[in-house]
Amino acid sequence: MAKSGRSSTRKANNRRLAATVFGPAETARAERLSAKLQELAKQPKPETSDANMGEEADVVEAEAADTGDAVAMDVDKKRTESKRIGRKRIDKRKPKKASIVFPKYSDRVKAKKNKKKA
Repeated sequence: MAKSGRSSTRKANNRRLAATVFGPAETARAERLSAKLQELAKQPKPETSDANMGEEADVVEAEAADTGDAVAMDVDKKRTESKRIGRKRIDKRKPKKASIVFPKYSDRVKAKKNKKKA
């Protein structure tokens, strides 16, 4: 007879597997991840991009001022993509309706009673 998931033998087997098979695999994975994190922590930190962005923005503004108004802004450009009209709806399949309709049981019983009375 099959053992359920709540049986003591199944629980004992799962505990044994967790200790012998899955336990070492988990510890090895944890060691690999910690080694990777420690290696990343030892690397020198890159400079923050905020300071660089400020300098680059000044350079871009200076170049734009030199060229004048010849460069159009991104907002002024026309969109190349066609605008979708409305949302696309998901076409759901309608269930097929049976063309043959059988009378209900109660209707059949009533019809039989009416025939007996007549």
